[in-house]
Amino acid sequence: MLTKFVIFAILVHQINGGLVANQFKSGVKNYFKNGKNFTGEFNRFLTTIDLRHSFRTGAEEYIDSSVICDACDGLLDSIIEEVHNGLNMQDVIDLAITLCIDLNIEPEPVCRGAVNLNAGIIMYIIENRPELRANRICGIVAQSFGCGGSVGEWSIDIAPGSQDFVKGVVTDSTPLKVLQVTDFHYDPMYTPGSLASCAAPVCCQSDSGVASTPEEGAGYWGDYRSCDTPWYGVEDALDHIAETHPDIDYVYYTGDTISHRVWDTSISGNTEDIKLLYNTLLAKFPNTPVYPILGNHEPHPLNVFTPPEIEEDEFSTAWLFDLAADLWGPILGEGTEETIRKGGFYTVLIRPGFRLIALNSNVGYTFNWWLLYDDVDPFGQLQWLADTLYQAEQDGEIVHIISHVPSSDDTCYKIWSQQYRRILERFAGTIAAAFNGHSHTDEFIVYHSSEEPTKAINVAYNGGSVTTFSNKNLNYKIYHVDQQNYEVHDYDCWSYNMTEANLTPNQRPNWFKLYSFKDAYGLSGASPSDLRDLTFRMVENETLRQKYWEFRSRRADSALEGGCSDGCHKGNICDILASSFGDTTQCDEVMAGWQ
Repeated sequence: MLTKFVIFAILVHQINGGLVANQFKSGVKNYFKNGKNFTGEFNRFLTTIDLRHSFRTGAEEYIDSSVICDACDGLLDSIIEEVHNGLNMQDVIDLAITLCIDLNIEPEPVCRGAVNLNAGIIMYIIENRPELRANRICGIVAQSFGCGGSVGEWSIDIAPGSQDFVKGVVTDSTPLKVLQVTDFHYDPMYTPGSLASCAAPVCCQSDSGVASTPEEGAGYWGDYRSCDTPWYGVEDALDHIAETHPDIDYVYYTGDTISHRVWDTSISGNTEDIKLLYNTLLAKFPNTPVYPILGNHEPHPLNVFTPPEIEEDEFSTAWLFDLAADLWGPILGEGTEETIRKGGFYTVLIRPGFRLIALNSNVGYTFNWWLLYDDVDPFGQLQWLADTLYQAEQDGEIVHIISHVPSSDDTCYKIWSQQYRRILERFAGTIAAAFNGHSHTDEFIVYHSSEEPTKAINVAYNGGSVTTFSNKNLNYKIYHVDQQNYEVHDYDCWSYNMTEANLTPNQRPNWFKLYSFKDAYGLSGASPSDLRDLTFRMVENETLRQKYWEFRSRRADSALEGGCSDGCHKGNICDILASSFGDTTQCDEVMAGWQ
């Protein structure tokens, strides 16, 4: 969080970016000259800035990107210069905490916790990468704000070849039923009746504060505000699935077990929660294979996946990979443990002709600080992916890919995203479908050919979330998968209304099928071309795009109250069509027809 705090501490709407940069440059230098005190002029400057909650997800929607990019360069270069001139870690910690508190970015306990968790990593990277400068840091960490900068250039070696394929053929075989659950964000501290709207990033916890009215208090089953899932909510969801769908063939769990209490994690706490959820999944589905992956919240601190050459215990995430290998390996079978221990990814032949590839896409998350140390194909995972898909092609296998962070997410490092996109296009005939989590949003991505931009070649489905964080109803999905070509031909989304559930805390929530995909959108098929056509029809059909927006939150009451403007709908449609970061080819085409 240290870099993030520093970056977000310079987002100023009202002031010219160049002035912001100069103010922070001088502010940092004078801070250390004056015995770690800000000057009166700089303090007055800080009072003009409102940055409350500005480092949280979604800040890009209300932050002036031109200001953050300019100011990021100015501030961070000053700090890096001070570090190379002998500034110690405690001085950097004190500066970051002071800025965080003085700018009301977060409450003091959150500032102190998050900065202290991440400071050592940032200092290690700066000290061991003397060539590192602010424009590179900002180009990666602040990518979602559109910052450029000196980022790397690298590519994966992909075996040459081409594939002729036709998608959308439905055979007469009985479909497989594949369950996707994702983003539980189990909160051991969830407390009904506690304050649901607090100053911290996550509320509804035992130390969030006391609600003065029932309306301010956390609901029993969950809460639409910034709150995660109590354990009995997790168990209810899994019990409902097991009772309602006893014929599930496979379970895909696409990550994020740990809560959003990101300033107060520990290896022991994360280990306990990861074990609890995984073992519960196995217990609830004793006769069904469960295929898990890691989310960006699983490490301590969150988001960071340390390169294998970094062996210092205080930084290494080997504990997480070893934990995953020990838990998953005996169930997944021979040959999976090596790559899980290496970087949290694996492949397994589910049945003859049908292979699963499970990726740790979190390594390409822009808040994985170790990208600043070395951004070139972390853990060699993308090269492994390309090689594994080539072997699958040679063996005549069809592949599903599961991962956490979608390749088109604003926080998926653009080079990682682009290289993944190259691999997916080369093996589009081998890959039947992909499945993501992370966004908590029920959505899908349509991939297109780079050589034939109007040709849709694949689809990635997002599972939504088993948390309400934020303004969501819990959900899960059941995919109907063809037994011969392993394509998704339909799916059902199940959910319940949190407002209704909290009215009867002594009764289990009323789960129901929110929609079936093809019926809801009037589709005859669910091939990539069908979904491309659907997306383009949304431009002309207000009912379709409104329905898509409502399903994104599973019709959560708090989300529906906010509505969706034209800009909101346009963003949703463009998100479907952007398969890698910065790719606007399809968006530009579809927006040309917007009335």
